[in-house]
Amino acid sequence: MRPVIQTLIIGGTAAYGLDLSPWHPLEDPFQVQTPYGESPVISLLQPEGASSPVAFCSRHGRNALTRSAAFLNHRAIIWAAHRLGVTTIFSWNGVGAIHERLEVDDLMVPSDLIDFTRTRVTTFGRPKLTPAAGPPFHPTARSAIIDAANAQLEKGALPKMTIHPVGVYVCTEGPRLETEAEIELYRRAGAEIVGMTLSPEVFLAQEAGIRYASLCYITNFATGRALGRWPKREFGPKVAQTCLPILLAAANRLND
Repeated sequence: MRPVIQTLIIGGTAAYGLDLSPWHPLEDPFQVQTPYGESPVISLLQPEGASSPVAFCSRHGRNALTRSAAFLNHRAIIWAAHRLGVTTIFSWNGVGAIHERLEVDDLMVPSDLIDFTRTRVTTFGRPKLTPAAGPPFHPTARSAIIDAANAQLEKGALPKMTIHPVGVYVCTEGPRLETEAEIELYRRAGAEIVGMTLSPEVFLAQEAGIRYASLCYITNFATGRALGRWPKREFGPKVAQTCLPILLAAANRLND
């Protein structure tokens, strides 16, 4: 019998290149059949000191970047979590910096979201599920990520980096990058970081009654927002190697 699974971690940038063996996979990876198709491949991890196992999947593909954000089956991912009995979903996401205070390699735990997608389905459309209400990111789940990230920073498990505990994420359609004029529009609307993956995941999770929070790794400056700085880009394994341990620690905080 499969153990109780309280938390699913959805891996973003560079998740497809991770060696999961340091976090002690419990069984063979599996997929969940849903009304919306098969879920991504899910692994159960039992890190040392963890009170219960945590589910993990790579949203863009298992061993390579096979699906860009515009073509993800978000409903299959979230429905699978619902079917497994998950109560909290954490994700990490590579994002572009819009606000001038942000630097590449900073972390942000977003507190709000602007949805500029146009073609994505943001509901299951099933009457037994509760419509979304309240803030898009669950306060308790957000606090667990913030506390875990700060604890890792304090004990030297992270390189010296800035953790921003609030911020506004704007989700765009993709797969193309945004124009400079679009980024300026988002900046004026209050967006501080930009990405392509959080909608509709966060809304589907709300509809399914699952807490959702995200850890955003700033991988680059958004178009036109380098502002004279060297346009550094970080899309390598460092992103996943930084984010997964934080989210596993956050899950352990909630599951204790």
